[in-house]
Amino acid sequence: NLVLNMKKRDFIQMLGAGAVGAAFSPSLVALSGCKVTNRQSAGNKLRFWADVPPNESPKKTPKSDDEWRWMLSSLKNWGVDGIVLLCRTNSIVDQVAPITREFDMTLLTWIISLEYPDPQTMKAHPDYYVVNGNGISCIDKPPYIPDYRWLCPSNPEVQEFMIKRVSDLADYENIGGVHLDYMRYPDVYLQPNIRTQYDIPQDEVIRPEYDFCYCPVCRKLFKEKEGIDPMDLPDTSTNPVWKKFRLDSITNLVNKMADVAHSKKKTLSASVFSTPTNARAMVGQDWPSWNLDFIMAMMYNYYEDKPVDWISSAIAEGVKELNGKYPLYGVLHLAHLTPEEIATAARLAINSGASGVDFFIGNMFTEYHWKCLRKEGIL
Repeated sequence: NLVLNMKKRDFIQMLGAGAVGAAFSPSLVALSGCKVTNRQSAGNKLRFWADVPPNESPKKTPKSDDEWRWMLSSLKNWGVDGIVLLCRTNSIVDQVAPITREFDMTLLTWIISLEYPDPQTMKAHPDYYVVNGNGISCIDKPPYIPDYRWLCPSNPEVQEFMIKRVSDLADYENIGGVHLDYMRYPDVYLQPNIRTQYDIPQDEVIRPEYDFCYCPVCRKLFKEKEGIDPMDLPDTSTNPVWKKFRLDSITNLVNKMADVAHSKKKTLSASVFSTPTNARAMVGQDWPSWNLDFIMAMMYNYYEDKPVDWISSAIAEGVKELNGKYPLYGVLHLAHLTPEEIATAARLAINSGASGVDFFIGNMFTEYHWKCLRKEGIL
């Protein structure tokens, strides 16, 4: 299955919004009520989201206002509370934000954060980008794929740039908040069913060519704090102090962006790796420490080479670590699971403490998905 072998980024680009016509059938009836056991114990209304990448490719025609109204009205009728709109350009917000308001839906503006393979930025500011454990910039040798060019969260100028991106989007009156994606370092090793697609070691050993960041800024800041250059550490892959420094670099930047979003009365949320354990180990996300309004944890069991019921323990781990700090939503990948499995996964997530689910990607919804969800007592 081609889709199963795709990274998230490629999958978004392939879909655009081309699947909308086939997926959103006007024959569907509105779904209501929910029999999952967590609804009463949580004491709050469950919320449901759909990720929506718009047509922004030059080879595709952007959707008209009427097409957006048709899609959003369908989602609203099916019980979806909000959409997570991929914003490669702010102009898409100008078009979609007023329409989501017509249907009383929450709009989150979704940005690809630290992964930033922009040729102009790389040329003008090569110092913005992360450096691996061998001292080689990701501009010169990106790990895994050519697009893996990542900004360094420790760099003050990168922080200013990221804060401005959030601030500019938070200025939009008709949005609910800003949603961060790829707010992390490059993967130190890939998930089991992703790494099989690459000619790389098939293990979870941390190697310097995939270990980031050792740029001059990170090295200087760490040495000022700890009295040693991280390049001189004998155990860089396992040293807990060096590990915490990098976790804190991302956390500090997220929390600065949260302050800006909150000052403008907007939410800040993020898509993150499945569990706190996986997120810290693989990509430097200590997301229970982030001052967000809610989190969307990616329950991509196919990538993890796990059965669907793994989602229960993954959600439970995140909920336990958050300890009520903010809601957790489970992200379910529609291309990885059958409609029956999607419905089962949604029930498992909610009954394990999730405050709802996010469907990646909303363009793929079919009538049969919704029948299965309704059968499970969801939506």
